[in-house]
Amino acid sequence: MFLFYLIDPVSRSIEKVSDGFDRAAELTNSEAPELDTLWADASEPDSSVDAAYDPDAGGQPAFRLWLSHGGNTTERVVGGRGVLMACGAVPNDIAQQVATTETLQAAIDFLGSRANIAEWLKAGAPDARAPARRSASSDHPRKHRHNSSGRR
Repeated sequence: MFLFYLIDPVSRSIEKVSDGFDRAAELTNSEAPELDTLWADASEPDSSVDAAYDPDAGGQPAFRLWLSHGGNTTERVVGGRGVLMACGAVPNDIAQQVATTETLQAAIDFLGSRANIAEWLKAGAPDARAPARRSASSDHPRKHRHNSSGRR
């Protein structure tokens, strides 16, 4: 199994990506992403489930990820974008949880409300646009359109 997912708490999305190990810095917007092992097989060093994330993204929107294996649940909270990496001979119960974006969605909880995103955008969110402003001013009278027949 070689599956890589980008988890983005700003857009509240999960996207399957390729080359998650090689692109972790790019995908997490971090020069030196941290790697947190959620599950590993001591007898097979190439079999693991890991999360890569920006260790300096503590103030950004976050997500909680939990995986169950053998009756135990592993839970992590990650600030900013994260990459979930499942590689090698992953146990069936974990493999089922990470098999698709839909099954992985059941193991993800996006934290915080969308109302906090405006403040985060002002703080310099990477790859993000500020929300469009709507005019709240009533200084300008509204123009009414009339159809060509003169009826209202």
